[in-house]
Formats: sequence, C-alpha cells, structure tokens
Amino acid sequence: MAVHDVIAQAGRVAVAAALVLIGAVGAGPAAQAAPVAPGQLIAHTAQPAGWGEWSRAAIVEYRTEGATHGIANAEGLVLLPDSPAPEGGYPVVAWDHGTSGLGPDCGLTTDKARHERPLLQAFLDRGWAVVAPDYLGLSPGSDTVHPYLHTRTEATATIDLVRAARAAEPSLAPTWAVVGGSQGGHAALGTGNLAGDYAPELDFRGTVALAPASNYEQILTQLGPEVPNLPVVDRLVGPFAGMLAGLRATRPDLDVNGLLSARGREVVDAIATSCVDDFDRAVGNASIGALLAKPVAADGIGAALRDYMVVPTVGYRQPVLIAHGAADTVVPLPLTFALLAQMRSAGTQVEFAQYPGGHEQVGVESRERVLAFVDGLLATA
Repeated sequence: MAVHDVIAQAGRVAVAAALVLIGAVGAGPAAQAAPVAPGQLIAHTAQPAGWGEWSRAAIVEYRTEGATHGIANAEGLVLLPDSPAPEGGYPVVAWDHGTSGLGPDCGLTTDKARHERPLLQAFLDRGWAVVAPDYLGLSPGSDTVHPYLHTRTEATATIDLVRAARAAEPSLAPTWAVVGGSQGGHAALGTGNLAGDYAPELDFRGTVALAPASNYEQILTQLGPEVPNLPVVDRLVGPFAGMLAGLRATRPDLDVNGLLSARGREVVDAIATSCVDDFDRAVGNASIGALLAKPVAADGIGAALRDYMVVPTVGYRQPVLIAHGAADTVVPLPLTFALLAQMRSAGTQVEFAQYPGGHEQVGVESRERVLAFVDGLLATA
C-alpha cells in the first residue's frame, strides 16, 4: 500500500473515531432500563366477548415474586362488569381458586374460569371487577413448578395481579378485597395478612376464606415410611406429593429427594407436571408411607414444610370471614376449628360461619353471607 494511501486510511479512521466520540458526548448518559419490580405489567390482552362466556375479559401478564424470591412472570384474568364504572372506578375483588394442579396449563387462563363462573358472575353483577391469578407456575409458558400451597407466592401472585390489573385497566379503583376457596382459602388468608405491608399504595379492605386448607403441616410432619395404607390418609397422597414438589422448587438447598423412596420420587416428579384431574393416574396405588424413605421431620424438612405452608394467625389489619361445611371430607372441619382457636388465641378477630354441606357445597351455601360481607368491606369509606 502506498504511503499516501496509508495516511488517507488513517485519516478516515481518525475522523470516524472523532464522530463516534462526539456522538457519545452529545447523547449524554445512556438510557437506563426501568427496573423490574413485582406488580409490573408486561402485557394486557383483551379477549373477545363470549370468551369463556365472559363479556369483558382480559389476560394480564405481569411480574411477581419467584419461587426462590427472585422475579418471575405470571398471568391472571381480569373481568369487568357490564355496567359503567362508578366515580372512582370499579372496586376490585381478587379471587383465589382451589387446587387445579401444578403444571403450566392448569390455571384459570387456560380453562377460562368456567368452573368459577357462578360466584365470579355474582361479583360482577354487583359492579365489582374481578382479578384472578393463575398462581405462579400455572400459566402457559411458565418455567417453574407451581409452589403448591406455598403461602408466600400465593399471596404475592394475588397482590401483584391487582397492581398490574390497575396499570392495564384505568377503570379499576385501588379499593379491593380477597376471596378464595380451598387452596384459594389458604391463599386468601396469606394475601390478607400480607397485603398492607406488601402493597401499601392499595386500599385493602378484608378477606373471605371458604374451607381454607390449614394445619395439614401439623399432620404431615408426623408421618414416615411406617404409615400404613389408610383411606383417610391415602387420599392426601397427590396433594402431599404436590406440596413436596413445591417445597423442592422453593428450597433447592434442602434434599427433598433424599426424603423420598424411588417410588416417591416418581410420584412427586409426575405430580409436578400434572393438573388435578390427573393426580390419581400419577399416584397409582402408592400410599404416603410408600413415598417416604425416612420420616418427614428428618433433615429439617418438617420445619421447612411448616414455614412453607403455614397460615398466619396474627397480623391481620382488616376483617376476616371464614366459612366451612360440616360435611367436608377434603378439608375436614376440625382443621378450621384448630385454625380459629389459633387465631383467636393470638388476638386475631375473625368471623366464622358454618354450613351443613361438604367441600364443594360451601361456596353455594355461603354465597349470600359472602356477598353481604364483601359489600360491607367495599362500601365503607
């Protein structure tokens, strides 16, 4: 290359470098991405009228607390009344659903909340908007196992959906309450206990829990390989495997697999990807004793399971109503009697309503009481 060509090329490089430098100086500091935060809206997708028989439905994708306290994506439903929004916006009822499974297609956004329709429509008919989380891990595309009956992430998924729904729908008021049944009753109590501290910018009013799952950790932590086949215990095999799958996901520092027999690992792995209708297939004829290689209380697993799923008994700042059916064999009534005693002994004020039916009937039998209670929560200044 000739000398004058080398000089010319060097000049072009120098000019280009100068232009880059000038551009960088003129542009000022590089733009910073907004920090990822719980409750942050990712997407809001309105559904056509009639989707799931709902007239005004949307799926909201949002950020929430992950299984190991990082940030994860979750989804939930937003349902709006047909009536115009009142001044100040629609009050919001968060609905926490019962056990649907652990896999990524087991949430309400997949089944369009069809099974929840009677109660949720009653909320809408009263002019309340409804938000309903799938819970962490139950939405299509989820990259984590659902932490089944994990008090913390049930609550954060619910509260963060309220935040994200308000960002997506300007017609929603900050005033809200939570209602849930079975697993959702467990979730609702966790939500009501956490709401004031976790989202003080919202106006949380109170909690309704229908047949809430509680105190199972007191039973399960007493079990071991020697437990015989007993119908009253063996019906818990699928849910128990789900709890262990969730504990394994939230506490990777624990050797949950070491607690399990070879058959137990097979069942827990199968339950971790199953919806509730497939629990029996995943369990087969396995008993709780057959799942275990050592006592549940061993190696800190029992204490961790209690921390994972315990229902708070103190710290509720707003009214609480618990309703339960006398004939319930899924969450037996004595478990709720124990919870009520624990809460009242701790100084927590809680209303209780008992009905004659079983687990599936309590939502129908208690409906008028629930609607009147929530109306009182949302109507007060």
